[in-house]
Amino acid sequence: MPRKMTTTQLDLFPDTQSAPVTQTPPWQSLPGDTQQTLTRLMARLIAEHAGAADRGSDHEA
Repeated sequence: MPRKMTTTQLDLFPDTQSAPVTQTPPWQSLPGDTQQTLTRLMARLIAEHAGAADRGSDHEA
C-alpha cells in the first residue's frame, strides 16, 4: 500500500520567512476606544478559555 504524503505547516505557509515584519504600535498610541475594545476582547477570550478548561474540555489552546 503506498504511503500517503503528509502536509506540514511549512508547506502551507512557504513564504512566511520572507515576509517583512510589521511592528505593532505602542499601546499608548492606540485610540482610547481601540484600547477599550481590545481589552474587552482579550478579557472575553481569557474568560472563555478558562471556562473551557474548568469544564474539562479536551480542546487545547
